[in-house]
Formats: sequence, structure tokens, C-alpha cells
Amino acid sequence: MFDENKHPRADDGKFTDGSGMGKSFRQNTSYSEIIANDKNKKMMPDKKSTLTKQVVKVDLNTQVQKQLDAAQTPKERQNIAYRYIMDNLRGRYTAPDGRTVAIEKVGADKITHRDIRIKLRVCPALADMIKVGELEGISSATDKRNPKFVKFAYYRVPFQFGNEKYTGLLNVGIRADGSSTLYDLNPFEKI
Repeated sequence: MFDENKHPRADDGKFTDGSGMGKSFRQNTSYSEIIANDKNKKMMPDKKSTLTKQVVKVDLNTQVQKQLDAAQTPKERQNIAYRYIMDNLRGRYTAPDGRTVAIEKVGADKITHRDIRIKLRVCPALADMIKVGELEGISSATDKRNPKFVKFAYYRVPFQFGNEKYTGLLNVGIRADGSSTLYDLNPFEKI
């Protein structure tokens, strides 16, 4: 099994000796603004983007999607999405860069914390999104509110609801022991 502690990564996602941490993301700023304003471009990989052409298609005809449609309150929708993640998606998935990303309670809580419908509707496809997401960068977690993580990795992933296409940014928390877990999914940009 791949041990992240033995193979730490630099800000650009490449393997390193583990001596440095990446530039921090600033809260309340969109990802696009961060990249545009980052004069040093430390968050971006060195080479040209190779975002996979794989688009995760979210099936809106599944039982869980019907339950989300039928939900009467925001809390009910949140509970349906949370239960789906906990009952069906908990486990470990490999991202294209080789990182093993777990789906655990911490991510299920964060993703379903608010009634953001697009976020709740995409929950059944989270494992597939991890499998096709492209690493965009790694930042230190010094300005984040969750002390469980020392770094965050960000993966850009395209997905589709019917004829509408979006990109989202998977936020993966990296613990001091090198283990990684899905933490959140933000922001959404319509293509």
C-alpha cells in the first residue's frame, strides 16, 4: 500500500523530501481569484493543465435522487445525502495522481452541512469524482478552521446533470500522518 509519509509532495503535487508547505488559500475568495492573484503561482502545477476529458455524469433517475426531489425540508435533503454517503460511499479511492482519498464522516458532515442543492445532488457521484479529478494544487492548512489537517489538496473535476455541465473543486484534507480524506466540494462553475 502506498505510504504518503514516505513520499511527501511539494506544492505542485510532485514528490519531494517533505521540507516545505504550500501557499495558503485565503477564505472567502473564489478559487479563480486566488489563482489570478497569486503572483508566485505556487498553487499551480508546473506543466500545462491536462484536465481529463472524463466527465462524471450524475444519474438523476436513481432512488436517492428521487428521495432528494421528494424531500419536504432542507434538513430532510441534508439527511438523505448524508446517509447515502455514509451507507454507500465510505471507503478509499485512488485519484489519478496516485493519492488515496478516503470518504469518511468528516467529509459527509461538511458536504451536507448546508442545503446547497447542487452539492447534495452530486453526492452519489463523489467516488467517481475522486477517480477523475485533476490535482490543481496543495496549500497549507494554517488558515483553515479544521485543525485535523495540515494541508489541503485541490482536485478540479468536471461533472454533468442532464445537459448542464459544471466543474467543481474537491477539497481533500491531508493529516499529519499523510492520510487523505475528502473534506468538501467547492466552488461550482457552470461550463
